[in-house]
Amino acid sequence: MTAKIPGLPISNDELRALFDHLDRANPEPCTHTFKETAKFLAAKSLPVEPMLNWLGNNGAGCDCEVIFNTDARWGEQVGRTSPEGEL
Repeated sequence: MTAKIPGLPISNDELRALFDHLDRANPEPCTHTFKETAKFLAAKSLPVEPMLNWLGNNGAGCDCEVIFNTDARWGEQVGRTSPEGEL
């Protein structure tokens, strides 16, 4: 079992689902806001503001930075694999 990430207001599985959602094929272009992230969290009845604060404290300032910065830091811990590792 993977250890809970300190301060994360959602479960590790929910964070992985967020990463997967934002990193899907053919996503909407980033508007440099948390539009897609907030929409995903609200649709799943997850805490939007606490999660956006956590993401901001972990390197994300918008949807694309959730993938480029936060997923790069925490993705492996929540069970995601990097494309470089998939051959």
